Amino acid sequence: MRIATSYAGLLFLLIFINFNSFAQTSENKFHIKTVVIDAGHGGKDPGAVGNKGKEKNITLAVALKLGKYIETNFKDVKVIYTRKTDEFIELFKRAQIANINKADLFICIHVNSSKKKESFGTETYVMGLHKTEGNLEVAMTENAVITKEDNYQNQYEGFDPYSPEAFIIFSLYQNAYLDQSLKI
Repeated sequence: MRIATSYAGLLFLLIFINFNSFAQTSENKFHIKTVVIDAGHGGKDPGAVGNKGKEKNITLAVALKLGKYIETNFKDVKVIYTRKTDEFIELFKRAQIANINKADLFICIHVNSSKKKESFGTETYVMGLHKTEGNLEVAMTENAVITKEDNYQNQYEGFDPYSPEAFIIFSLYQNAYLDQSLKI
């Protein structure tokens, strides 16, 4: 399995282009004041592991570079990181960081892997009407990491990310925030 590290830069560039064009549009009524950048995985959760590295290290490097770029080029935007070192941050704490800081934008960075050597490129997931099933699959996969958290059964009150109930919960959350995602 390999991690497409050379394409992390392309993802980084795409984020810059999108952020830059959005932030400089004076016609937008909505202005981004606070961005939370979440470097996926970390600590005891390595994410995808390839011959040349671990996802947790790549996502951290990309997150720090993205944050520095925003801080340098958009002085009026406050950047908050869910992690700046190789540490495991529980999923509910990542969400708390965004909610406590009233984030206008939450950017969660992951680097996928593939067993096929011919696979390369980037994937970007944005909440949208035409991809609701795919969004739910991604949410369920990424949220399954809660099983690595200490005392997760008590913390999440017996929540099982693989259960039919989880699918319903993720679906409800997705629909609740869909309008907000489309506006951004």
